[in-house]
Amino acid sequence: MQMIDGEFRFSASDLMRFKGCRHATTLDLRRIEVGDVRPDEDAEEAALLQEQGDAHELSFLDSLRKGGRDVVEIETDGRPIADCVADTLLAMQAGADVIFQGAMLDGVWGGYSDFLEKVETPSALGEWSYEVVDTKLKRRPDPKHVLQLCLYSDMLTKMQGNPPANAHLELGDGTRFTIRLDDVSAYARRARSSLVSFVDERPDTVPEPVSACALCRWTSHCEAEWERSDSLALVANITRVQRDKLRDAGIDTMTALAQAPAKVQMISTETLDRLRTQARLQTSRRAGGEPRFVLRDQVEGRGFDLLPEPDEGDLFYDIEGDPYYPDGGLEYLHGIWLRKGGGWHFVDFWAHDHDEEARLTADLLDFLSSHMRDHPKAHIYHYANYEIAALRRLTAQHRTREAAMDQLQRERRFVDLHKVVSGSLIASEKGYSIKDLEAFYMPKRDADVATAGASVVAYEKWRKTGDAQILDEIRDYNRTDCISTQLLRDWLIENVRPDGPFPVLGDTPGPAADAGTDEEEEEDRRLRERLRPVGERHGEEVADLLLDLSRFHKREDKPAYWAIFDRLTQESEDLRDDLECIQGLVATGPKWKATARSNEREYRFPEQETKLRAGKSPCVKPALMPESINLVSLDERARTLILRRTTAKGPLPDRLDLIPERPLRNDKLRDAIAAVTDRIIENDPSASAVVDLLTRSMPRLAGRDVGHPLVTADEDLVAGTVAAIAGMDGTALGIQGPPGTGKTYVSAKAIVALVKTGRRVAVSSNSHRAIGNLLKAIADEAQVRGVVCSIAQKVSSEGDGVDHPGVVVVRDNDAPEIAGADVVGATSWHFARYPDAQFDHLVIDEAGQVSLANVVAMSRSSKNIVLVGDPLQLPQPLQGSHPGESGLSSLEYLIGKERTVPPERGIFLPITRRLHDDVCAFISSAVYEGRLDNDAAASAQSIASPDGDDLAGARLVPVEHAGCAQVSPEEIERVREEIELVSGATFTDREGRTRPIGKRDILVVAPFNAQVNALREALGDEVRVGTVDLFQGQEAPVCIVSMTTSDGDEVPRGLEFLLSTNRINVAVSRAKIRARVIASPALLEAPVRTVEQMKLANTLCLLAERGN
Repeated sequence: MQMIDGEFRFSASDLMRFKGCRHATTLDLRRIEVGDVRPDEDAEEAALLQEQGDAHELSFLDSLRKGGRDVVEIETDGRPIADCVADTLLAMQAGADVIFQGAMLDGVWGGYSDFLEKVETPSALGEWSYEVVDTKLKRRPDPKHVLQLCLYSDMLTKMQGNPPANAHLELGDGTRFTIRLDDVSAYARRARSSLVSFVDERPDTVPEPVSACALCRWTSHCEAEWERSDSLALVANITRVQRDKLRDAGIDTMTALAQAPAKVQMISTETLDRLRTQARLQTSRRAGGEPRFVLRDQVEGRGFDLLPEPDEGDLFYDIEGDPYYPDGGLEYLHGIWLRKGGGWHFVDFWAHDHDEEARLTADLLDFLSSHMRDHPKAHIYHYANYEIAALRRLTAQHRTREAAMDQLQRERRFVDLHKVVSGSLIASEKGYSIKDLEAFYMPKRDADVATAGASVVAYEKWRKTGDAQILDEIRDYNRTDCISTQLLRDWLIENVRPDGPFPVLGDTPGPAADAGTDEEEEEDRRLRERLRPVGERHGEEVADLLLDLSRFHKREDKPAYWAIFDRLTQESEDLRDDLECIQGLVATGPKWKATARSNEREYRFPEQETKLRAGKSPCVKPALMPESINLVSLDERARTLILRRTTAKGPLPDRLDLIPERPLRNDKLRDAIAAVTDRIIENDPSASAVVDLLTRSMPRLAGRDVGHPLVTADEDLVAGTVAAIAGMDGTALGIQGPPGTGKTYVSAKAIVALVKTGRRVAVSSNSHRAIGNLLKAIADEAQVRGVVCSIAQKVSSEGDGVDHPGVVVVRDNDAPEIAGADVVGATSWHFARYPDAQFDHLVIDEAGQVSLANVVAMSRSSKNIVLVGDPLQLPQPLQGSHPGESGLSSLEYLIGKERTVPPERGIFLPITRRLHDDVCAFISSAVYEGRLDNDAAASAQSIASPDGDDLAGARLVPVEHAGCAQVSPEEIERVREEIELVSGATFTDREGRTRPIGKRDILVVAPFNAQVNALREALGDEVRVGTVDLFQGQEAPVCIVSMTTSDGDEVPRGLEFLLSTNRINVAVSRAKIRARVIASPALLEAPVRTVEQMKLANTLCLLAERGN
């Protein structure tokens, strides 16, 4: 930030600092205008980052020159920026391949791009134009970097006369990240506008702890201010929302919080008690008192229920990593503290490059597994989640010892002492890092390397100098961390934990566990070797993908179990908005005897949406280990259910929660993927369709050349699609259908046309309901066309099948009705059983939600594969973390990096028959790259007020509120006003018929069950209210969306859930004519932490730009 001729000049750095913390901008302004504050000198880590970044930039410049590119360097030292801009424009007009340090200026904004690269897109310059390329040391793009790219790209637009389509980052791992600017530009424009308005208006700010504090130059100033003012920011584990609520109640210091009354509006009693105790302990400690702690009330499954009995073989584990190491960072040291031969010993595993990191991962897991076999009751103690997350990532990234890691987690060998501490006690220290807690059990550290940041700086110094003493110091630091973990565990057991039996966290495995993990590792090694011919024919990416898909279902099972364990340790209230659960069950009466060995009991539960259904076997909470129970019946309207439990498992409790059931057996799917992989290895022609899918080959149609649009511009879309599917020649193609474009209609027509020519069709999807909907449409189409078409649906449970006279529902995989049917509908578990093609086409409905692995498993059943769906609506339910692209849905994989399927690779259904012009225009630009249009009848729809005002369109409705997480009374009131505004208005439908808008013509969507329940109570039964999951597939003239949450700091379930473009797409596109998204303006300026979050926030910003 500079003052030039009395005017401020802003740079990308100013914008990035503003987005990280507005108070930092306040201090920047104060430094320029008043001069009474001074920022910190750059810390060693910040200086290291700058040095490494400069080296990375010069390295990329050198590679461009060596590659023969014509590079023009703009001289910037000591020159006015206007002169540099003039030289940059001359270089652009001359058509230089690359411009280094190109200068740009536009009003109050100015800056220097690392590189401008020439692209073959016409502009005012000629037959070329330029795109921005910046070098960044990080291995992943940061939102701040993208804000910078957007700023430079917008300034570049003024210089060359047209906007660039993309911008790029050369990352520290050697990869190039490309961003489509339309996906983020609205958010960037709003951010720049906010900074300019902030400087003009000068609102008051206060220092608040944020993630940007770590490398901020004002950190010392803010910390001093917190200390001086006794700020609430000093209270450990307090959130921003809690601080705001306390200030609203007149409690604005830690001392005041320690003395606060027992009740504060909008804060639960339990939370307030914890915060008051925290403040009281810290206040005493700051006054010179000794370290103290207070035990929290014991809750089953939390705190000391996670601390097992100590064992002679226990291990204490810590990792050191370097995020700045080239090509994605490096976990370079893993340390373990253990007892051996009667004394304590330290074992260290080192890696100084990625090959060594892979070997380290294998050696470490071998050591851990062997040690656990020798000590069956031992555990591995660590502090916080970093170690587990790193091991999960390393085993997946290097594709080594995943089975061993899985086994250790199944046995619950890892013990996170941070979870034990946070769930069991309140401490007097300023935070809950392990170094904060050391005040209770060990002397203060005074070594040169005493923090994680210092270890990073030290390791980078070693990389430059090779000084062995530096590694010794890092080793001592890691060893001390491991010892500290052991001393913390001992202190908890000896001085804190109440007397009583220790929990048993997991079953002790037998010898078969070792044999199983060893066998799995050997299987992977053999498969990798056998896949070499696939790599030679189709590329290493396909060979790696097949290897990864072979373990897809195992990787899905792992986090499914982890998710059960996580929910066992969560607060009951946290499960209310979890669709996989039912929270807050209370028995309505005593149990009764159901069978000789089981009892049943009825329960009532609070209003909430859930995916659980009768006949399932969810797990129960509270429990120490996953334990299934039979859900006999479920009445969502009455909010009652009946559970059955065997007497051997104990009584049915008065209160409980239901959490997800254990993963279904998927051995049939895994065996099928193995068989398909064998065929691909053998180059079997019968696998041509799945090979085309995996290689993303252009679909092969009989009598047509490959690489041309599958449906030409002059063809009728439906007839052309039917013809393309009929002409498939052992291949795969995708059909992408946005909301209201008639995916089911087109699919039914194509399938009936296939049956008419004597071909058999398999229909599959993730759910029996989705399959049934398509089968019903097929039966109706066959009847209309006079085509004889026998249809069978294979289901798992009674009630899963579609109720239609033209569909026979069976439950046996070998039912004779299946063999004789022209069309068979079933999930992947059925079609994975077929050893050879019994069908001509496999049509996957809702393929944006069906995993690639499941389609591979089903592929033997059919000669051709048709993927129908839309990966930009609700995504596939995915549990695991999968390497490469193995975790993508089938249609998402086929489309690749594009948002919409290219015309030569698949068919995009471009005409919606649901959406009015304005709603369609927003959905098209925000989601579908401008490719979606509507038909004349949809365009003719309207809603007019009694005064004749046009009420159509998609708009954002800003409503100011603060402190709201899952319920917003302000938004509920605005929803009521919106309903009153449109009630009685004149609705004209597609056929030109008119009638008044009634309450049933309105859908109200909210993200959280708590807001849904509050809305239902406020609006009554006439208005349909629910989450977007409930309304997918439905439509109404009016849809009102309540975003609920006040700002992005503490969004329940994360920004990825609340601002999901897929979910907003589905919510807004329920509206035929009028969509209103009610949101706090602060939500549009959410402090995004990833580029994906920025893309999500961009959708709301685009809507805001359409006006009110």
